[in-house]
Amino acid sequence: MKRLILFLFLLILFKTSSAQLYLNENCKQAYEYTMALRFEKAKTYINKEKQIHPDNVYLPYLESYIGFLKSFISEDDRVFEENKEKMDLALEALDKLNDDSPYKNYLKANVNLQWAFARIKFGEYFTSAIEINRAYRLIDKNSKSFPEFYPNKITHAVLTIIIGIVPEKYDWILDLVSLEGSVQQGTAELYKFLDLAKTDSEYAYLKNECLFYLGFIEINVNPDKTKSQDILQQIIPLSDSNMLFNLLSINILTKSGRYVETEIQFKKLANKFDYYPIYFLDYLHADYYLKEMETDSAKKYYAQFLKNFKGKNYIKDAWRKTAWTFLIEGNEQKYKQLMSAVGNSGNADIGIDKDANIEYEKGEIPNVALIKSRLLFDGFKYNMALSELENIDNSKLNFDQLLEKDYRYARIMHKTNNIEGAKKHYKKVVLSSDLTSEYYPANSALNLGEIYELQDSLSMALLYYNKCTKMDFDQFENGIKTMAKEGIRRVNKARKD
Repeated sequence: MKRLILFLFLLILFKTSSAQLYLNENCKQAYEYTMALRFEKAKTYINKEKQIHPDNVYLPYLESYIGFLKSFISEDDRVFEENKEKMDLALEALDKLNDDSPYKNYLKANVNLQWAFARIKFGEYFTSAIEINRAYRLIDKNSKSFPEFYPNKITHAVLTIIIGIVPEKYDWILDLVSLEGSVQQGTAELYKFLDLAKTDSEYAYLKNECLFYLGFIEINVNPDKTKSQDILQQIIPLSDSNMLFNLLSINILTKSGRYVETEIQFKKLANKFDYYPIYFLDYLHADYYLKEMETDSAKKYYAQFLKNFKGKNYIKDAWRKTAWTFLIEGNEQKYKQLMSAVGNSGNADIGIDKDANIEYEKGEIPNVALIKSRLLFDGFKYNMALSELENIDNSKLNFDQLLEKDYRYARIMHKTNNIEGAKKHYKKVVLSSDLTSEYYPANSALNLGEIYELQDSLSMALLYYNKCTKMDFDQFENGIKTMAKEGIRRVNKARKD
């Protein structure tokens, strides 16, 4: 009897530790379709693999990844609640892998990191911090245990970048978990892995994920946008069958002023019926039309976004910009009516929504020419934006509006390579930093830092980056100060080198 009990115990022990990971063609196809947001196609390959290897722990990992992407993209509380248990299922499955597998802690780190991203969307900041810490510890341990296991480098790079761009008000999280990182270091690691993925078939399936991270960083954080154009050339051909690359290419194209190509990318969306919907693309499409001063088309896409999107971000701005369309058309009454929705909907967590909410709280009708100049500038129509500024009667502007006018002159001069003129106006705006709560002085200081950095005048760059981080303002604080902090890191590193 004792022998029978011992045999059953050993059998149970063997079964619980005999989980396997097969990263075969079925799994790689499922992964590719997951990254493309074609979840039903991904599930076809997952189910196919379940028939062959039901104990393959990569399958619950993929199912968790799909659940994360649905939650992160939709920002829908119901979707998040329906899917978050997949994280635990994936971690339980991965825990059964032997410790000598390099995939065990690598994939566990990925799961923690993915759901940490999702939790930030739903306001679970403390749990997110714990999971980021756990992901960092897991990948750091795995990198030391398996230094030749190259997928570690993607996760380590992403964590390094995230830590580098944590907004100042969340520095307590980094202090709590003792993490350090920088965008520059993380980006360099991603480029190294991308080169490897292009030449080594074993890691080719991870190339698209690496490209997506790099594209996001180059267009949103790096002051030198030339590398974003290199990434764009690589992802445009892939965007026909990948919704994430469609989104990223639209983001890069609009921020590069390549509006004809942007419209081509938007037209591709009409053929993407079997993809998970990204309603944020309707918001971007509306923004595109608003910058073109096509107000009817802008209204249409803002309405679609507000109808379908279940999240809390960009809602205030969508209502505010819908109000702008009527203001541009001369309908002040409709502007006032729609602005009331800004105060009653969405959150004010991100910069553009804070900006919209501040406009709502002011309760004033803004200067139409300043709005048009701002939009035309964002649409790369610099001469038209300048014309709007030149036709403004200064006697009708208050202090903040006069400051904005100077700021917009600086932005136009900067983008049209009148660098000395831009510096003059930026410096004028910076001098007013103690007299306003607007973001214009801070972003002027940031832009001066970037100008001086590109001119290799590192002391001046550091001066203005530091000025930026010390200013008090309401809108876009996280983004502006994060870029200034990263600028300080770059300059300090360059001075040491």
